[in-house]
Amino acid sequence: MHNELMSLTAQELVAAPRGRSLCLATAEVIDESVAAAWMGAGFRPEDRTKVDELGRVLDRLDVAAVRGWTDPLVFIGPVAHAVDFAMAWQEPEAEDVVAADPAVIEALLPIGEAILASPAAGWWQSPIDLSTLRHTSKYDDAHPPEPPGLAGAADLVRDWRRSAVIGNHRDQLELPDDPTAPYSGVWWSSPSGRNPIPTSTRTLDGLGSIKLVWEEDSFGQCDALVRPLAVTGSPRVYEIDCPQAWTELVRRYPLDVSASRRHDWYRATGRDGGWLIPDYVAVAADWDAIHLTVAGYLSTALRALPVVDGHATVLAGWDPDQTWWLADLLQLAGPAEHWRSVESADGPDLGWQPVSAPGR
Repeated sequence: MHNELMSLTAQELVAAPRGRSLCLATAEVIDESVAAAWMGAGFRPEDRTKVDELGRVLDRLDVAAVRGWTDPLVFIGPVAHAVDFAMAWQEPEAEDVVAADPAVIEALLPIGEAILASPAAGWWQSPIDLSTLRHTSKYDDAHPPEPPGLAGAADLVRDWRRSAVIGNHRDQLELPDDPTAPYSGVWWSSPSGRNPIPTSTRTLDGLGSIKLVWEEDSFGQCDALVRPLAVTGSPRVYEIDCPQAWTELVRRYPLDVSASRRHDWYRATGRDGGWLIPDYVAVAADWDAIHLTVAGYLSTALRALPVVDGHATVLAGWDPDQTWWLADLLQLAGPAEHWRSVESADGPDLGWQPVSAPGR
């Protein structure tokens, strides 16, 4: 069972910081001069001439070719750029500040329209694909791979809520109300905690898991175990495909985290006020899983979105196409595959490649 999905428009895409970042990164693929103009404006965002020059470069782009892109992997780099610069604990990067200029937003519209019209991006607005679920655990010498943890979801969600409530109460007592004070702490709105709740993403042809390439606040690990998963029963999946779907989830199942998010989310959004996130224990009573579409991520992440009674929310700490499983409905469906991010001798990243299937 799913909630009804919406169709993303170019206007909605460029209204969002991660959507604008995607559009500019795609423009760089079309014309290398965009990179220099974007960087130049970012160095001096107060210089109107630099921002106007970026707008002129974007206006000259021929985006027709993008409409014909068919390989989903062609967008791996541009979306990765948008995800990598999603940092909900600090002020926006200069490049994001420039991208929010009204003239730049207007110039990005044709690019956004071409992206959404391309067959390569057609799957971004699709619901969860239960036939291609993968659990991904990145690792290095200091951090061994984590098992999927496919049992005890109810206890894990309750532990998450207890920690969130205690942390917010502690910060309310100990931290200043001034949102500009130099404090940082918990900045995410996902049910991420010390004991991980199971998550999944899908596969694409030639890529073992979406999480290999699109992950907020990645540690840069170059090895991963990717495990296929199967679902038992018919899960009730809540789909976040647009800002309204996220705010409706928060409105229906609110948890006040104003004290613990005050300083980070003020820096990230410039908004001072109360903050809400979903109470995932309450969510779990009605839904078994929450899936964030790629379109939902690009249009929603890192925006201060009003909810109710002077409170707002931010989607942060989520990855595109990620599903959080709040009920024990998953089981392993085969051996793990070892994937590695490969670099050439000259340094440029060649992407993730399968190494072996160790079966652990």
